[in-house]
Amino acid sequence: MSSTLSRSDVPAVGIRALKSAPVIIASDGREQSDGALLAGRILAGEDGTAIRVLTVMNALPALPVLTPEAGLPYSADVEESQRSNRKRRVVEQQIERLWPTDLGVNVDVYTGEPAARIAEVAHESNASIIVVGVGRHRVVDRVFGDETALQLARMADVPVLAVAEGAGSAPRRIVVGVDFSETSLRAARLAIEVAAPEAIVYLVHVEPRDVTGYDWPANVGGYHEDPGYALRRMRDLLHVPEGMSVERILLYGDPGAELLRFAASIEADLIATGSRGHGRVTRMLIGSVATKILRGATSSVLTVPYRAVMTHVKPVAVPVATSPAPQDWRSALDAFTNRNIGRRATREVDDPAIGAQAQMHDYPLVGATFDPYDERVELMFGEPGDIPCHLTRSIGGVTRIDVLRDEQDRDIALRIAHGVGQTVLTFAA
Repeated sequence: MSSTLSRSDVPAVGIRALKSAPVIIASDGREQSDGALLAGRILAGEDGTAIRVLTVMNALPALPVLTPEAGLPYSADVEESQRSNRKRRVVEQQIERLWPTDLGVNVDVYTGEPAARIAEVAHESNASIIVVGVGRHRVVDRVFGDETALQLARMADVPVLAVAEGAGSAPRRIVVGVDFSETSLRAARLAIEVAAPEAIVYLVHVEPRDVTGYDWPANVGGYHEDPGYALRRMRDLLHVPEGMSVERILLYGDPGAELLRFAASIEADLIATGSRGHGRVTRMLIGSVATKILRGATSSVLTVPYRAVMTHVKPVAVPVATSPAPQDWRSALDAFTNRNIGRRATREVDDPAIGAQAQMHDYPLVGATFDPYDERVELMFGEPGDIPCHLTRSIGGVTRIDVLRDEQDRDIALRIAHGVGQTVLTFAA
């Protein structure tokens, strides 16, 4: 891109990034992250002090390495430093390729699980937004490691912009998924902030065919009688710059599918959505609509987490995840059982075909274990008593197990990756 951004490239309003509230750009150095570097530069403007670029390396097991010449132990710290320098140089070369003007931005290298570390840095930096590449589109590729954008949307407490490959300017055709919650209003406002000067913003509400079974936000007022009025009222709450237009669209059907279909029909550059808050589980399961959009969109996706709009709530620390090696799964789950037996839990399954769905609520945990012979995780629940009622979930094809703990070192969730989905167990407070 050129060293001077044209008016049509930059947002009409802008997110007002500052050194004290920077744009966090996360890159792995691959081409799928090019859009994130370009978009982050656009959002932050010409001031390099408002940008933080970071990359995350997966941790390696601490194993001694012997040099073939002397048979002497090789320092793990030296190996880590060399890996860090190589990773940093890859991203620096990407910046040199995409940013002809030297903004003096340093690349910070972190070690750990990518989404958790990025969310943690954003929280500590008081970031205005996190910008990442949208990642791969093939479902088979999206098992944790290659689905950082989705994991970030589940864990971050600031907005997340997942940028599609090829995006190099402010979006001009924007679809905002509206459910009349606080987060969808914030998503609409933020979409306007990142939009091009003459953009068209579509406020799209999808009414499910079975309205009686849908969990509407408490603040929608007279929505049921007149959804068109609710859309007009939401339009009036937005401060739309001169030259930008807003259209209201009412659709019927499955919200995630209809939003994707409409976005494709108008060749949208961006889909914006909010994720509604339902407690701790929101960090891992942001709902079927947002999950489906992040997995199915070919455009960029802007997600506003519930906690990003709850500014009166004391910030909550990002949970710490531990991921035992496969040979330790059985002992790790035995220890997990000993710490949490009897605690009431909710079990949810996140599958690309159906989104995130609760399958069990408020049942005490009896146990969790891994059978190395059948290679399956068994989750058992039941009420105490002489004739207990037990529920069992057997999970095959396990690829990863994560235990999430809070700042008091208490377990808050168990996440089991299997196939292209995951099962998440969360505990009541």
